[in-house]
Amino acid sequence: MNNKKYNYIVIGSGPAAFGLTNELKESNSKQTVLVVDNDLFGGTCPNYGCEPKIFLEGAVRDVLIGQKLENRGIVAAPKIDWKTLMETKKKTFKPYPDNSKAGFENEFIDTKTGTAKIIDCHTVQIGDSKYDADKIIIATGMKPNKLNIPVNEYAHSSNDVLDLVELPKKMVFIGSGYVSMELATVVSAAGADVEMVEFSDKALGPFYQEHVKVVVDQMKQRGIKFNFGQAADQITKTSDGKYIVHTAQGNSYDADYVVDATGRIPNVSSLNLDSLGIEHDRQGIVVDDHLQTSVEGIYAAGDVVKKSPLVAPKLTPVAQFEGAYIVSGNEAPISYPFTGTGSFTFPQIAQAGVSVTDAQASDDLRIEHFSLESDFAYAGTNDEDSELVGVFDKDSKLVGVSEVSQTATDDINLFVNVIGLGLDSKTWKEKVIYIFPTLASKIKGFL
Repeated sequence: MNNKKYNYIVIGSGPAAFGLTNELKESNSKQTVLVVDNDLFGGTCPNYGCEPKIFLEGAVRDVLIGQKLENRGIVAAPKIDWKTLMETKKKTFKPYPDNSKAGFENEFIDTKTGTAKIIDCHTVQIGDSKYDADKIIIATGMKPNKLNIPVNEYAHSSNDVLDLVELPKKMVFIGSGYVSMELATVVSAAGADVEMVEFSDKALGPFYQEHVKVVVDQMKQRGIKFNFGQAADQITKTSDGKYIVHTAQGNSYDADYVVDATGRIPNVSSLNLDSLGIEHDRQGIVVDDHLQTSVEGIYAAGDVVKKSPLVAPKLTPVAQFEGAYIVSGNEAPISYPFTGTGSFTFPQIAQAGVSVTDAQASDDLRIEHFSLESDFAYAGTNDEDSELVGVFDKDSKLVGVSEVSQTATDDINLFVNVIGLGLDSKTWKEKVIYIFPTLASKIKGFL
């Protein structure tokens, strides 16, 4: 069978593939592309990740705010009907894979469902057919890690949690990173008894720990239990169909449902990387400053790429940016835009730029704390302990921010603009007046 030839073959149909194909469409390029995936088109984010999570978080946030306002003017907080909420979620997201696949296709872009194996720097095999390309782009993302412990098949992934029809009575989450903390917030608000088992001594490690403490303390107030310094080393099943998570420290935790939320690993097992000599490890595929792998002609983009979170966090918009860069014709090394990060817990936590922790160790940086809870907007939702922290350089220019509040992710986006565009305090104050009363309208005194 003759190989069909393309300019690009993209393995994976997530945000990196979207960024790549969208860049070509917007530039009216006639370059040809094959997008192949062995799972739902659209990738992790809309099918198993951030988008269904934020859909659920919308209901959860309203319920939890309602709880905080009881005896402050709210007679009874709303409650979550998990079965109906999940039915609504599934109905909402069911069309997405087909719509995503159709959205890629035009006269220059083909799609194919199947497992891709890279044969050489220009050839990909899918089933019994082979396809050639000038460049191959690996954009397969990451998949849930599975603990290397006895009987790990008893543990479920975050993908499973986002598809639960019936809410278990008691759930144990192993790990306390982004995914675990966000999902624990969701199922706890829906009525599950939740317990966290974490190997390290802290949750949400990349964030400013004083703000993490606010998140953890409020989760504890809602009944979520935290067990730090506990390394899960076995899961057993009882005669009545329940489970026990055992730790190396000799403790055990009962559950109706166990979630392995110990992180994610590169989704590369079927790609034939080792035979090709493509350098990679548990953090991802190694690329140069043009996103080319150790094999000429083969590139990688998105979460599957190994990169420092200080340079480019593994986020959906970053993956889109990388996909677009590969086909943009830009010969300069990739230069990432300024990026913020956040966790959709309750309260939320978000940050951008120089971390508060790094600033605390530097004599050249100044830290300013700005309490938000007394502000009427935050007081109106009983947003207790909410705080914004800014990091300033010697010229009093804002270079980093961290916030914990019910609206931290949207709030920090304001400062992504200020820092990313290099605006100094004088320019910002002179050029814009924001809607009042909002955080933006008050923050001029902070800057």
